[in-house]
Amino acid sequence: MELEMIWENVGFLNTRVKVGIVVGDKKCILIDSGLDSSTGKKILSQLRREDLNVIAIIDTHSHADHYGGTAYIKERTGARVYASALEAAIIENPVLEPIYFAGGAYPPMELRNKFMMGEPCKIDQIVEEGPLEIAYMKVNIVNLPGHSPQQIGVIAENTLFCADSVFPNEVLEKHKILFLHNVKDFRKSLRRILTINCEHFLPSHGELTKKKELEKLVNSNLASTVEVEEKILESLNTSLEMDKLISLVLEKFEMSIESYSDYALFSSTIMAYLNYLKDREEIGFKIERNQPIVYKKI
Repeated sequence: MELEMIWENVGFLNTRVKVGIVVGDKKCILIDSGLDSSTGKKILSQLRREDLNVIAIIDTHSHADHYGGTAYIKERTGARVYASALEAAIIENPVLEPIYFAGGAYPPMELRNKFMMGEPCKIDQIVEEGPLEIAYMKVNIVNLPGHSPQQIGVIAENTLFCADSVFPNEVLEKHKILFLHNVKDFRKSLRRILTINCEHFLPSHGELTKKKELEKLVNSNLASTVEVEEKILESLNTSLEMDKLISLVLEKFEMSIESYSDYALFSSTIMAYLNYLKDREEIGFKIERNQPIVYKKI
């Protein structure tokens, strides 16, 4: 794990996600912290070699691969932790994420794993959009919800750390249906990052990108959401039970899922599309024989 610098005082570490670094006078801010304590340990080891002390962590959102190392790093450095309000609630109470994947019920062990539940960590300061100064290091917080309820991005020295507001083509090809919390917000955030005047953009699961290439990625991500929406509506030529609809949409993407956790993720995403379409009054829900039925409005 090597520190790659974009500018003199801004760089990143390659973990399962890109962990951003903002440097000032042998101190640094981390943007996200990786999956778990093992990742946190590797991050600290690398930063010690660079003679850098972590004084703050900004967690972009509450998915475990982004905040899982935060508690470990905070415990060993005393770093202050920053996050938006809703994401902070989950980071402090990680079981909330598998709870909502389990439909509000207490989740089974299969959903209570390190990929859905990072180590809990107390958030020291709730952040909102706008400038943030930490020990003379200045960044800007940008609201980029959609993939998660209150995801944020961070601008530092002409670089936007995009979090999971945009995904590279290889992720689109592999997963086919991106995990989304809110379809409308995700599309809005995609369009918003194109209006941000930065030279470099770094998606958490992608490579350092210039504005021209970012435009292509944004268009690919938008097209991916349109394709999912279209396949849902195609499937509703007749009214369908909810589970049948989910199964049919997965089949249209030639996807075969094997585990309950995969089902929970994909069904949650398809429900996000259905709720979006319902708000647009393109579909409706009804109950027949104690089963939820989805139908397309004419």
